[in-house]
This record gives sequence, C-alpha cells and structure tokens, in this order.
Amino acid sequence: MKTVHLASIDLNLLVVFDALVAEGHATRAAERIGLTQPAVSHALNRLRALFGDPLFVRSPRGMVATPLAQDIAPGVRSILEQVEGILLGGRTFDPASSTRQFTLGLSDYAAFVLLPRLTARLDREAPGVSLVVRNTSRSVGLPMLEDGGAELIAGNFPDPPTHMREELLYEEDFICAGRGDHSGLDGMVDLDRYLSLRHLQVSMKGNPRGYVDAVLAEKGLKRNVAVTVGHFLMAPMLVDASDLVATEPRRLFAPLAGRLPLRLFPPPLDIPTFRVVQTWHARHDADPGHQWLRRVLREVGQWA
Repeated sequence: MKTVHLASIDLNLLVVFDALVAEGHATRAAERIGLTQPAVSHALNRLRALFGDPLFVRSPRGMVATPLAQDIAPGVRSILEQVEGILLGGRTFDPASSTRQFTLGLSDYAAFVLLPRLTARLDREAPGVSLVVRNTSRSVGLPMLEDGGAELIAGNFPDPPTHMREELLYEEDFICAGRGDHSGLDGMVDLDRYLSLRHLQVSMKGNPRGYVDAVLAEKGLKRNVAVTVGHFLMAPMLVDASDLVATEPRRLFAPLAGRLPLRLFPPPLDIPTFRVVQTWHARHDADPGHQWLRRVLREVGQWA
C-alpha cells in the first residue's frame, strides 16, 4: 500500500489543479489564482509527477482533463471548499437575508414547468435573491456548466462527465394535442388516423425528425411533419390556430387545456418517458447557497 507523506507535498498544487479544471487553459488558470503562466506550467509538471498521469492534454479547445483528472477533480474541489469554509469560520446561507444572484440554464419547456413555482418560493423565502435565466438545450446545457455560463441547469441532457452532478427531478411522458373542433379528432384516434394527420414538431435545432419520429421509425412508420418550430411554447398556440397535431411533453399542454380550446388525447403508440434533471458542476457541491437552490428546485420538481 502506497504511503503519502503530506509534509512533503505542496498542497498549493491542488489550487492550481482546481483552476486548470475550471478554466481548461493555463493562462486563464494563472489569472484566476494570481500566478504567472510559467508558474502554472511548472506546477502542472509537478502535479503530473505526483500523480503519474498527464492530467491535462492540449487540444484546439484548450486543456482537456484526462480520465484520472476528471475522477479526482470533485474530491479536490471538495477539499478546497472545506478549507475555505474553515478559514471563513464556517460558511452559511440565509435565504431570507441573502442578496445573491444565481444563474440558471433552462429550456423554454423547463422554464414553463419549473419557473413559476420557483419564483413563488423565492418571493416567500428569499425575497432578496435574484435569478438570471439563460436559454439552454440538450446540446448546449453541459457546455454552459463547463464554461461557467450557468451555475445550474434543468432539463433533459446527455449523461454528465464525472466532474458534474445530476439529480432526477421527474419523469416526463407525452400527450397529443389538437384544436378542440378539429374534425379529424372525432372519436378515438388510432394509429392509422394519427399517421394521416398533419403534425407539429418542436426542435431547437430545426430538425423535422425527433424523439417521436425515432419511435415510429423503429416500427417502420412515419408521420407527416408539416411544421417544425424551435420553441416549445409556440406549440400550444399553433395547434390552437391550425389543424396541426402536436405530440409533446404532458406538462407543456396539460396546464393550458383550460385556457385554450384544445383536445388532449393519449398517443396511439408507446413512447418512452424521458428524464428531467438538474445538473451542476462539482465545484458547487459544498456551496451552501447552491445546496439550498438545488433543494428548492428538487421540491418544485416533485410538485410539477
């Protein structure tokens, strides 16, 4: 078993490591911690010797962490946050008196579902806390966290890397929606009738083939996607104003059924549910304010 003598190790190397993970660039990491770029490069060489691993590899996008660096990054961040907390006499977060600003990344769907209840909670519990909400999507959410463009994102995203955290908020299923007096929706809508209708597709990338179409393709079937839009909140209005039918997340249409003359009906085929999660960078794990926000969003998601 390998023995580590802490007295022989410069623990400031962990500060350099953490800055390199956060910035992915030696010059920016140097600026972050008040060192020169050569000093950071020298520290990186010592870190490589200490761990017996390159830790960071140069690429066109900057310095990419190796699998080992990704594995140890959360632990290093946690250690540094604990040290910071000790030196500050223990960090606390009081939502009632805080004036902190949080930056969230939400798609328009996630904002529609979560933001009303979240802002209501802030009104009651944290009137001085403010939110900056930036638009995100499945393809850009994780890069936003990596680049510091958001502290917390919510929606449906790919599996995060090891230096990020993910927590399930809820599972979402699908529902079909059409105009209330749509002549093609009289009676039960079976699969044949469903395929004969003109469909609306929501894709932030403008792709007319999406999740539902992939399910249909597995069965050798195809629907007629007549209109593709890039925003979820366009779907209810377009359905209400046309003969288009949308198959979209239930929580998008269900709250509007009483406000718009829509007919909601179950899809005539099994469409797997999808996960709506909150995701954050491991550097925020021990932040009391961030922990509070995650707890509130978790509770909001349970009621969504």
